Amino acid sequence: MPPKTEVIPPEVVIDNVTAIIGESAVLHRLTLVVPAGQVTVLMGPSGVGKTTLIKHVVGLLEPSGGTVRIGGQDIWEMSKEELREVRKGMGAMLGGHNLYSTSVFSSLSVLDNLLYTLESLGVPESERRHRAMARLSELRLMDDLERKPEELPAHAIKRLALARALVADAPLTVLDEIDVGMDAEHSAAMVNAVRGLRARTGCTLLLTTHNLGLARSVADNLAIMVNGRIVAFGPPGEVLDGIQSTEDFDRRFEFSDYVGPPRLEDVEAAAVRKRPKTRKVYHLTIVPQMVIIAVIALILITAVFLAARVFASGTLLLF
Repeated sequence: MPPKTEVIPPEVVIDNVTAIIGESAVLHRLTLVVPAGQVTVLMGPSGVGKTTLIKHVVGLLEPSGGTVRIGGQDIWEMSKEELREVRKGMGAMLGGHNLYSTSVFSSLSVLDNLLYTLESLGVPESERRHRAMARLSELRLMDDLERKPEELPAHAIKRLALARALVADAPLTVLDEIDVGMDAEHSAAMVNAVRGLRARTGCTLLLTTHNLGLARSVADNLAIMVNGRIVAFGPPGEVLDGIQSTEDFDRRFEFSDYVGPPRLEDVEAAAVRKRPKTRKVYHLTIVPQMVIIAVIALILITAVFLAARVFASGTLLLF
């Protein structure tokens, strides 16, 4: 086994996060703690907002309310430069509606996708090829090294996106829907690659899935999202106790949130970012000529006013 990569895994705290997309209430005061150095799996029915939450965590979509803290820092209070530095310590693969295709560079070959990633992270040139080839071998892409993503089937593009996320050996790795569209053979390769990342780095890992077997096999913690909220959290053995199939899962958690879907008006009321408002500073430029003109005008107005009073007094004495 290769030597373990030294990383400092961060804790991720998602606190009272609210999201409004268009006219739809997606997340409502969602709170979730992703412990440092552990694997947290997020599950839930399709369309409940898992990918939206992932976008908040990786810094692609600002929540309408609440905070996302990585290693104690609110990423939505950071400058662009600070956020860029945080992202350097993050491996990510987006899912949902083929978004994983945006996680690869279409103009680069399979191998160059990974080599470029490593170069951008400052990995020495002597290490890049070895690390890239190891991840591509894990994900069964060795026969496609020189091919462009557009030449690959969808499942291969997704495995390439996962390889790019894993090759960084980042302190925080976020993977969205890694099992969607995968057959049993390729799913097994992806699960093994994720396990390999954990063994190498001990990183903090947040991933979403619909696969009960995957959740049971890799999760330290399992969070269930329904109606834009977390309705269950704990060890997978406890959360999934008595659940043997996806039908069992849907049946239990479909009715677990008796509050029902969030109302738009409630979400809008919660959609206030807790950040200091920027104060506008106005600068007054003083032009000497204008000051002189203003003084002369004030003198003239005063003189006219006094003359009017004298004239009015003289008129009254005549009568």
